[in-house]
Amino acid sequence: MQLIDSLEAGGAERMAVNLANGLASEIESSYLCATRQEGILLNSLNPDVHYLFLNKTSTIDVLAFIRFYKYLKKEKITHLHAHSSSFFLATLVSLFLPRLQLIWHDHYGNSEFLEERPYQVLKWCSKRFNAVLSVNMLLVDWAQHHLKCSIVRYLPNFVDVKFEPGNLELPLYGSSGKRILCLANLRSQKGHLDLFKAFKEVSLKF
Repeated sequence: MQLIDSLEAGGAERMAVNLANGLASEIESSYLCATRQEGILLNSLNPDVHYLFLNKTSTIDVLAFIRFYKYLKKEKITHLHAHSSSFFLATLVSLFLPRLQLIWHDHYGNSEFLEERPYQVLKWCSKRFNAVLSVNMLLVDWAQHHLKCSIVRYLPNFVDVKFEPGNLELPLYGSSGKRILCLANLRSQKGHLDLFKAFKEVSLKF
């Protein structure tokens, strides 16, 4: 099961949906749980993915926790893949389901400022993690030095190009087979200005 706080448009949210969709045809059952908020990415979820919305209203929402715990037991979930801040709920439920394999996926956006990252709660929770996946090598190095989990791996974000929900029409300029599409969110760390400069240099030469 993929565990994510919301399904609003974002890198971690998109990755959770992509993983749930990609696993739907590869394993017995693929699940996704949104804890706090639904969003536009719900429309991108493969119909074969089992979906649960907890509608949590606070960090410690007892009713939502009980519902989540009962669902995991009923569906016999063996692996819980928690994205970003959903690690806390995942850790709590793992205390009551000791056989549950817990994977935490680190999507931290300010990886250039890791010295400012608060992590005391995360460090305590990481004792329950069976593995940590990080979206870049800075986060891999950080997890290896700051968390209590021995298995840390790099997993870059990817795009699911096979699943097409509904009739999606997106007109793009240029010729078919000769387009470059940048999917990064508008953040300074993504280097959009560098990309524009590179396009300019290429266009002047070719």
